[in-house]
Amino acid sequence: MGARRVRREHAAGHRRDIPAQLHGMACRVQRPGAVPRLGDDGQPAEGGNQPVAVAETYNACMTTIAAVYARQSLDVTEGIDRQLERCRRLIEARGWTVGPEYQDNDTSAAKQRGPGTAWYSMLEDLTAKKADVVVAVDLDRLLRSTRDLIAITDTGARVLTVDGEIDLTTADGEFRATMLAGIARFEVRRKGERQKRANEARAAKGIPGPGRRRYGYESDGITPREAEAQHVRRAFQHVADGGSLRSLLLWFLDNKIDPAPGKLWDQRRLRDMLLNPWYSGSMIHRGKVIPSEVIVPIVAPELAEEVRAILSDPSRTTSPGPAPRHLLSHLLYCGECGSPMYYMRGYMCKVAPNHVHIAKHIIEPFIVDQVALAFASSGSSIAPASPGALNLSALVDAHARNAEAVTAVLADRDEGLVPASVARTRLLELKTAREKIEADLERARSEKSASSVLATVAEELLVGTSASMAEFSSAKRTIAERFLALDLDRQRSVIGSLMYIEVTKPQGGTPAERAPQRRVIVSHTTATKLNPETPPETYDD
Repeated sequence: MGARRVRREHAAGHRRDIPAQLHGMACRVQRPGAVPRLGDDGQPAEGGNQPVAVAETYNACMTTIAAVYARQSLDVTEGIDRQLERCRRLIEARGWTVGPEYQDNDTSAAKQRGPGTAWYSMLEDLTAKKADVVVAVDLDRLLRSTRDLIAITDTGARVLTVDGEIDLTTADGEFRATMLAGIARFEVRRKGERQKRANEARAAKGIPGPGRRRYGYESDGITPREAEAQHVRRAFQHVADGGSLRSLLLWFLDNKIDPAPGKLWDQRRLRDMLLNPWYSGSMIHRGKVIPSEVIVPIVAPELAEEVRAILSDPSRTTSPGPAPRHLLSHLLYCGECGSPMYYMRGYMCKVAPNHVHIAKHIIEPFIVDQVALAFASSGSSIAPASPGALNLSALVDAHARNAEAVTAVLADRDEGLVPASVARTRLLELKTAREKIEADLERARSEKSASSVLATVAEELLVGTSASMAEFSSAKRTIAERFLALDLDRQRSVIGSLMYIEVTKPQGGTPAERAPQRRVIVSHTTATKLNPETPPETYDD
């Protein structure tokens, strides 16, 4: 009994020498007593066994690995560095080993931190027991919601902040952490509500909020950047003058216009830019256009509204397919059936190739000559006055109201509010009205396009030319040369605005009978004095 009591007291004495923080830790410990003393080569050294203290064995096998987590909402590198330094000092003061460090810069803890974030990687490593403790400057740097608290609790890791330790393995520690996370979540929600109210008040006054820089404006969103604003004005005027988005895009690309802040120019981006009320000094809030007193407009509101009406025209083709590659495709009409003609080893009828066919090298020079003749004989008066009888904006709005009325009638019918026969009668009335609106839209757009295109091109083609009879031929040649220098889209727009072209079958096989003067009927729509009073069967220049 005495010997057994002595051994217990001896062991107890050694336990009292072990630091308190090491009690209860799982570790293989060398029992007190004699152990072999090893030499530098790892073999037992002379001098026999040497006693080893239990506390020394604990210190040799016990190492706490502390992971460091740093986060901030704004991208400020110095802030992250300061957090890491404070956490490292705390770990060293505890005598722990600095483990992996996780940094979430420019990241809000109030939002989901999923795959790809340092937070997500840390949770995976903690679950794999790659660290025992997580150290952060403060709890709100680590988490700001009970959802994140549960996630880190499930890993079994302890949490230590520079302000104090939270033991998530106890009910008291988890309760304290839950309360702190709830308070942090409350602060996040309250801050969000304040920001939302501030944004509402700002928008109600027409003051833009922060965001990505808009093309044509400085980063403040209200001051035009003139180097870009001039291209915005050209784009609006181009469409208002009847130009297509495709030709506008080609101009931007050919002139290597810098697309900043976007990555590239395409028709979708140009369309969105032209439909954006910002460029006329307004902004959209809750789906409504609100005039702003601080945004400096780049284009006049009237021009912006006109462009919006053109692009919103339901009769306008938004996906026209491949760009035309030939001057007269779909601008010539078959004299047999009236269908448009397309190009395939020459221009031929779209309905039946055996109706009409004419070689490209025969008809194109003839039509270019007719264009030059129209400009030379009419001068600046070739461009008709801009039509005022039909308002594009009003027609577009009427078309939208018609669609809403159709939807309402269908809803009333489906709910049994009106008999099916009454609904059908009303739908037929709306269909008739819609067809008239669409016809008026097409006519208004065509008239607008013709007026704008001809007015613009006339300045380029007629400058420096004389309409006197002595110089008529020279002026006509100059106009033809300038016309051929235009891009294909503008050439086609001019031809479509100036004339209606019908191609007939040749009356014989001789070259004279197959000449374009005998086969092509040109009806001038603006230079009408070139048309005979009684149109002959064939047009002879």
